[in-house]
Amino acid sequence: MSRRLMVTLLGLLLPLGCYGAGGKGSFQVNLGEDGETIGEMRPIFLEMSSQQLPAISVKEVARRYKRLFEEAEEPEVRIDALHRLTSLHSRAGASLELTPQQEAVIYREALKSYEMIVSEGRYQGRLDELLYQTAKAYAFIGEDEQSIKRLRQLVGLYPQSSLATEARFRIAEDAFSRGAYAEAEQAYQRVIDGGDNAGLQQKALYMLGWSQYKQQARERASHTFLAVLDGYRDRSDNFAALAGGSEDLVNDTFRILALMAAQRDGAGTLDRMLAREGGRAYDYLLYDRLADYYLAKQRYADSAAVNRHFIDRNPAHPRAAAMRAQIVAVWEAGGFDREARQAREDYVQAYAAPAAYAALSASEQVTWRKLAGQVADALYHASGRKAGAAGSKGFADAGRYYGRLGDVNGQAGTPTDAGRFWRLAGDAWLQAGNSDRATAFFEKAGYQAPDFGGAADAAWAAVLEYRKQPSPAADESLTEAVDRFARVFPDDQRAAPARADLANRLLAAGNDAEARREALQVTESGQAAVEDQRAAYLVLGQIAYQTSQYPEAEQAYRQALALAASDSRPMPAAEVAETRNQLARSIYRQAEVQEANGQNAEAIASLQRIPAVSPDAKIAMNARYDAATMMLESAQWEPAIDALQAFRHDYPGAELTEGVSGKLVLAYTSAGQPAQAAEELLQRAENAPAPWDDRLQAADLLLDAGDAGRAHAIISDYLAQAPAPGNAEEHGRQQRLRHQLIVASSSAPAMRQALLEQELASEWHSPETLAWAANAALVLADREAERFNGIALVLPLKTSLKAKRRALEAAVARYDQARRLGDDTARSQALYGEAELFRKLARDIMDSERPGTLNELEQAQYGVLLEEQAYPFEEKAIDLHARNHQLIADGVYNRWVRRSLDVLGQMYPGRYKRDAEWINWTTGEVDYARADTR
Repeated sequence: MSRRLMVTLLGLLLPLGCYGAGGKGSFQVNLGEDGETIGEMRPIFLEMSSQQLPAISVKEVARRYKRLFEEAEEPEVRIDALHRLTSLHSRAGASLELTPQQEAVIYREALKSYEMIVSEGRYQGRLDELLYQTAKAYAFIGEDEQSIKRLRQLVGLYPQSSLATEARFRIAEDAFSRGAYAEAEQAYQRVIDGGDNAGLQQKALYMLGWSQYKQQARERASHTFLAVLDGYRDRSDNFAALAGGSEDLVNDTFRILALMAAQRDGAGTLDRMLAREGGRAYDYLLYDRLADYYLAKQRYADSAAVNRHFIDRNPAHPRAAAMRAQIVAVWEAGGFDREARQAREDYVQAYAAPAAYAALSASEQVTWRKLAGQVADALYHASGRKAGAAGSKGFADAGRYYGRLGDVNGQAGTPTDAGRFWRLAGDAWLQAGNSDRATAFFEKAGYQAPDFGGAADAAWAAVLEYRKQPSPAADESLTEAVDRFARVFPDDQRAAPARADLANRLLAAGNDAEARREALQVTESGQAAVEDQRAAYLVLGQIAYQTSQYPEAEQAYRQALALAASDSRPMPAAEVAETRNQLARSIYRQAEVQEANGQNAEAIASLQRIPAVSPDAKIAMNARYDAATMMLESAQWEPAIDALQAFRHDYPGAELTEGVSGKLVLAYTSAGQPAQAAEELLQRAENAPAPWDDRLQAADLLLDAGDAGRAHAIISDYLAQAPAPGNAEEHGRQQRLRHQLIVASSSAPAMRQALLEQELASEWHSPETLAWAANAALVLADREAERFNGIALVLPLKTSLKAKRRALEAAVARYDQARRLGDDTARSQALYGEAELFRKLARDIMDSERPGTLNELEQAQYGVLLEEQAYPFEEKAIDLHARNHQLIADGVYNRWVRRSLDVLGQMYPGRYKRDAEWINWTTGEVDYARADTR
């Protein structure tokens, strides 16, 4: 560029600022702002973004650039001037008064400069930008082939250019417009793979799908179209914020997928596509658009089938309700009455449950109420024309829908409609033969629907249903219904007659409070007939008895008996007898209450009144028995003994008499007469199938009475015949009796041996029985030890030593039994005793009689032999005493351990003869020091 041209150009550009190295401004390539295709776009190369424009007319600046473009001779200058002019046009728009025709003329002229620069290759700027602008210029004047040629040249020479993505997109569009769909697919794929323009890539993805569809590559096309939808869904909050042309593109994508499905087998095609692609959160839209497509084609059955297909596969889907409603609309649109009626029933049934209805949107709830009303009306009217079970079922279905309509209208704040539907529900259930449900809905209509005109009639209908019910429990509901009706509708004349027959029905139903209220109204009116008063007093007496108000019950029954006596129409004898028995029972219960409150004297007096009141001998007998028992409880021993003996005399064969003997034993014992109690037990044992319990108890009483000989004889007789124990309790009892005899007689070796053998043979043990057995073993062992100690080792030594060994073995066996059965003290004592046996044996061997025929040397040799014989026993003694000493490690220290230590100090002074203080210590603190020394 010549210096003169450079200066001229700079002079024209300075008012707008400058660009290039070191300049404050910048430039930016802008694509796709003027149209969707390259043919629709103005060829803008640079858009200037610089400092704030100075106060100069934009039109004037544009005029200067236009003049420079027309007068300049060098192509570079003309192109730069054109760039500035188009940049101004892009920023200022129509205000420059540059028409499209003028622009076309300018760009036709500019193409000469573009081509000259491209062909000569002497352009100072970026050639990819120049090629791009050349292509846009050709497109602007309608020479599309030349435009595509330059774009191909651009992507071939500069594949990494920022303009390459736009160029590839325009190339792909050209291929698609020519019907070269395979070429277009590849071109659009290159845009997607290599570009950095998200907007163009999304459009390219959409057109890629169309290219594949045009080639009948449906699986590839569906994959691509789903990818398009995925992208828009992610960027638009699940299609909720689509802007500009995005909404149309998304709708077109859904339509083409629906079309593709319809061209095959409809919903099945969508199923396979989604299974292949992994499913989508917006899958319902695909089925919805397919259904819309069929509906638009008046293929009503196919449209409904698509919706039904989706619902069957996704019953809990949030859009399932909308699709059910669409099924209704489809059949209605097609005029299919039967199908529409079934669709309405399906919709209503699907959301009849409260939780399902609550999950619907507000508009869907309105739809449900509308359809439910239509369904219920249809069922009600149709059921009236059917007989038997079919009609009942239809009425029941209508009742369910009317009931739900009442509930939801009540929640929606329309109580009048709620009352109307509840009353219809009651009538429908009544027609269906379900009185309980009918009553419930009549009550709802009567009491939960303010301003409903038929409320009183509905409430009375509920009362009538309660009166039909035969069960006693229904009378309580009837009372509540009558009272409620009278309270809510006080001026209604139907309330008063309903109260007349309630008293006895309420009593039978167990509603005591209401029955009493009704009975009191009769007795307090002063106008009731005697028969009615008597019946009322019987009700009052029964209620008072049932509510533990026994004095009031007594008074009521006495009043009823008095009225019966004064009535000209006598009360039947059976009824009088029953009333007297009820009177007796009331007095009986009073006695029980008095006893529970500690009023024993009053209770006894009440019981003693009963025989004079009741003709029932059993009640009188029970009263006498209980009075005697209460005397026992009150420690009135002598009166109790007299009453019990009289009762046994008067009722010898009564079942209660069997318990008199036990009560007499208690009375005799408590009165300090153990001998009489023992005699009662022994007399009872004579006829008892299992007499020994009584005899043993008598033995205890004889001991208390000081007759030990007779008591011990009974115990001995029992033990002599007692079978082997069959359980732990019996084993313990026998051992306790043996121990008792042992204690009573200090010299009882046979009984000790029996107790010990029983414990050793038994599988049941207790701390007591083990202690008794261990003690018996120790006593027996000590006796054997005494026998052992009493055997002297005399000549012939073999004979005396054999006898001493047998005594030793017997004693050791007993000590071993004591160790096995006893506690720590018994084990320690047994160890000590056993050790002392061996120590004594060693001493006895050394002290044994020696032959008198031996000389001095032989005597010395004989002594050595004795020492050799005695040494193992001495070692055995030391070992046993040491084991006793080792019990200290288990926390055992007693006199037997101490005595073992003393012996060890004598026998083994080097180890045990020390000045040491033995203290008790717990193994819990020094577990590591414990060792099993036994």
